[in-house]
Amino acid sequence: MSYKIVIVEDEKVTLRLLEHTLKQAGFEVFTACDGSSGLKIIRDHIPAIVISDILLPIVDGLELTKKIKEDPKLARIKIILMSAVYKNQAYRTFIHESGADYFIEKPLDMKKLLDYLKEILLSVSSA
Repeated sequence: MSYKIVIVEDEKVTLRLLEHTLKQAGFEVFTACDGSSGLKIIRDHIPAIVISDILLPIVDGLELTKKIKEDPKLARIKIILMSAVYKNQAYRTFIHESGADYFIEKPLDMKKLLDYLKEILLSVSSA
């Protein structure tokens, strides 16, 4: 079974790297370059996981997370937020309080990201 993942990232190189890596790992991948487009794609495809940058045009990653978690049809989606800027512990606490399930720092460690995805999918399939 192929799990759906939506990537919301405005930096094209990072977006393509994530898309390529996740497709190679067997995921069905959808992409968006801003939070508003991302939310539409999320509503259209209802993925298992959303990977989003925090700093995005139109709707940022924290607001996107809130919108997903407030929607009963989307609330079970697991969310990984990523950032090159917001790295200290105070931000991490705020990120988790926004409803995000995981946080990963940029530059991305693809092995760590794939480990997170395995952990998430194990928790989803055992729920």
